[in-house]
Amino acid sequence: MKEFKPKIKLPAVIFSGRISYIINSFEGEFHTHKGVIDLSQLKNLEYGDEIKTHLGYPFKIRPFSTSDFFKHFRKGPTPIMPKDIGAIIAYTGLRPGSSILDSGTGSGVLAAYLAYFNRDGIVVTVEKRPEFAKIAKKNFELAGLDNILPVIGDIFDLADAFRIKFDLITLDMKNDVEFIPLAKNLLKQTGYLVVYNPYMDATREVYFEMQRHGFEELQSFQLARIDLEHKRVGTRPFVRIWHTGFLVIGRKIS
Repeated sequence: MKEFKPKIKLPAVIFSGRISYIINSFEGEFHTHKGVIDLSQLKNLEYGDEIKTHLGYPFKIRPFSTSDFFKHFRKGPTPIMPKDIGAIIAYTGLRPGSSILDSGTGSGVLAAYLAYFNRDGIVVTVEKRPEFAKIAKKNFELAGLDNILPVIGDIFDLADAFRIKFDLITLDMKNDVEFIPLAKNLLKQTGYLVVYNPYMDATREVYFEMQRHGFEELQSFQLARIDLEHKRVGTRPFVRIWHTGFLVIGRKIS
């Protein structure tokens, strides 16, 4: 019996060896390091098939995965790592149809993950620096995400302009402590505030400020990734430990 292979849906990924690209259109030409691909050919192909460049080099086709955000997005400022993004999604119980405010867009990695798992909802992401916002906008277009509203500006100046309340607010920015009372006012009842910070002392300040403003179910932690080395004689951790930052999570109950 012939194996069933679904028709390609966008976005998709083409790859050759360790080189891969996200594809988000069935029209036009796509330039690779091994030649040009006619994207219209994808319409008649299936996952696992090959598509060739004008020079005859083959690329295989596979489904898009959310892990491709981190791998393929152009990086500007240091992004939040997938291990921390996973914790944010899990500990806040993110669900489709949510309204989310993300301040400190950076490269847009966190906003993209939040938008992907928030179908039928919206992510408003605010970035103060235009050069970072430009990078993020191109990344959102690459991923084909249409439920992200990118805003360029200072979140402190914009706070009074929002006409909706949010289920989740994430902060990855300077002066995060000062924004905590404003964040609480912008949250729905039982909404979550998540603050990401690379420094332990600053994280401590955030924790006590959130406590002072009545946030409940407070959690403050770091996640460390330890890679393993597998050899015939056994398995052991690599010397390096992947630390990126600290998370404080709280909930507006009253």
